[in-house]
Amino acid sequence: MKKTYCFVIVATMLLACQPKNQPVTVDLATFKTEVNTLMETYLTAWNARDVNTLSSLITDGGMFCGTDPDEIMDKKNIADAWTQAFADTAFNSTFTVNKREIRMESNGNSAIVMEQYLANPYTPKIPWRLVCRAVKTANGWKLDFISWNLIPENEDIPKLNKALE
Repeated sequence: MKKTYCFVIVATMLLACQPKNQPVTVDLATFKTEVNTLMETYLTAWNARDVNTLSSLITDGGMFCGTDPDEIMDKKNIADAWTQAFADTAFNSTFTVNKREIRMESNGNSAIVMEQYLANPYTPKIPWRLVCRAVKTANGWKLDFISWNLIPENEDIPKLNKALE
């Protein structure tokens, strides 16, 4: 019994003296700045109709959702859609972000980004909302999810419904 008691005391002391796992501190402010830079690069490439740069900013396994319910695309499909849209010189694709919110995950490995803008003259009266997920990869920040949405004012929804009858 005495040996067991001594063993328990020694084992307890050894376990108590083990270094504790220190929480890893993550510099979320720096990561948020990096995600903002990713989004500025995306905006610049979009306005320049630069499909190569846009494609380099998205992941191979990503999901990209257009405004049409059938537009759920992978990287190749979205790059093809960008190429086709930008080839139409009558299509005014430039926009300026009116609002951007970035919500970092606490571990600093991903972020949700929301942007709002008007796409004049494409939809001058209906704002757009871009929602995407940025992930930290070995090659820097990339987008692995994008969803483009038209966001009419609530009071305009009955008018839209009537127009679609």
